[in-house]
Amino acid sequence: MDTVDASGGGMPDTYDSARCLIKGDYGAVGSLAGSATMGANTLSATLDARPPRDSFFLKLTAGKGVFTGGVATGTFTISGVDAGYLTCGLCVHIIADIVAGSGPSKFYFADSGTVTLTSTAPIMGSATNLHFTAVDINSGAKIADGCDATMASIMFANP
Repeated sequence: MDTVDASGGGMPDTYDSARCLIKGDYGAVGSLAGSATMGANTLSATLDARPPRDSFFLKLTAGKGVFTGGVATGTFTISGVDAGYLTCGLCVHIIADIVAGSGPSKFYFADSGTVTLTSTAPIMGSATNLHFTAVDINSGAKIADGCDATMASIMFANP
């Protein structure tokens, strides 16, 4: 079980990783190799291989968010429409507890942070200061269940 001081008062609150299905603080993840599992503008990389598996998922959508003029390389801040699950062009996720034959158990969406893309075909780059919140996959609504997570840094590539 991870502990996170969410109260701001110096007393650690308990982060229930068994209920949330992911860690509360990933820290510096390091470098992950992924693949384009859902089309050329996606990257999926395994964060936790144990069954059930957790994945870091990135999707770039031309015509939306920071990519209104088309998908491009550069450094982008997740804010405005990119901080919304249904409106993002730069969409960063953690997909939790993927069960073979039935799919994921929970979805997390990055609503802040910075992403640097050094290549878009294949996707390669890094991200820093990501904040993830649980979302309802159908409505895009944030789920206020205390299961937010952070990731200080990650590097990703689709070799």
